[in-house]
Amino acid sequence: MGHATLIIEERKDIELRSWSAAPGNTFYIHVPIIADQKLCREYNIIPHPPKTIIGKVQVVGVKEYTNSKDFAEDYPRHHCKSFEKYDYGFILDNMKKVEPPIENIQGKRFFFYL
Repeated sequence: MGHATLIIEERKDIELRSWSAAPGNTFYIHVPIIADQKLCREYNIIPHPPKTIIGKVQVVGVKEYTNSKDFAEDYPRHHCKSFEKYDYGFILDNMKKVEPPIENIQGKRFFFYL
């Protein structure tokens, strides 16, 4: 939950995934069912309702993480400490809020269509 808000507020511009995507894709930012409570407290985030689309962004590049040093250097951009789970960072730009947010949308693991 906190990561979605950080993206829309332009405080996070790398989204981590175990799979790659082609630059140029635009995708919607979806609030998951389970919130990262620690992240919400750390960044003073007021949570959005779960299963809500709150914005959209464009993937302008993809960075492959092959070592923990590069991953750690990008911490201020992705806000994650667990290198083992992620191989790719989608570099994001053109963050825009969706107004009003779209509620009750079940998320999926990869990109999905509305």
